[in-house]
Amino acid sequence: MEKTLSRFQSELGAHELIVVDGGSTDGSVHIAEKYGRVITSEPGRAKQLNRGAASATGDVLVFLHADIWLEPGALASVVTAFASGYVGGGFQQKIDGAHFLYRAIEVAGNMRGKYLKVFYGDSGIFLRRADFEKIGGFPEIPILEEMEFSKELRRLGKTTLITPHIHISARRWETKGIVRTTLNNWLITLLYFLKFSPAQLAKLYRHIR
Repeated sequence: MEKTLSRFQSELGAHELIVVDGGSTDGSVHIAEKYGRVITSEPGRAKQLNRGAASATGDVLVFLHADIWLEPGALASVVTAFASGYVGGGFQQKIDGAHFLYRAIEVAGNMRGKYLKVFYGDSGIFLRRADFEKIGGFPEIPILEEMEFSKELRRLGKTTLITPHIHISARRWETKGIVRTTLNNWLITLLYFLKFSPAQLAKLYRHIR
């Protein structure tokens, strides 16, 4: 966490950084406090994202997972996207790993954002606070809350995938295996589009992970 947060400082500038902790016990709160405001939340991604949004003071919200960092100029590109008529979107991805399979995962993730208009936290999600409130925040469902949120965002207007890039740590793939992790993620996404319920997908995710 310290490596990614320290890289993020030059891009952050005067913007507000809020880190939402869902009950960690590994010392990450102490690290995060050096770089931004830390608040606590009940565990659960949607609850944590909504808690962070409720605590933010700005008119623009950018949601990011842990273990990511943005290239210089990324936040300025958000402003440009709004000026171009987009209601929100995400960033094109780069995975910080040398394996050739990461390049295929990047392409697939960027195609998902560009053509399907689906944005996960690892691609970042940006939008205006007013539109976040119109949507009603992230739905508190067992899994894929970001996909449901993306669907509601598309209903408000055009979305886009922008550069500079968002960089993603390869730690998750290195821990669980590149092929296994990727196929599991793609399977969950496919079943979502085949109308499987979040409750069903959550059970499957717990089984295969």
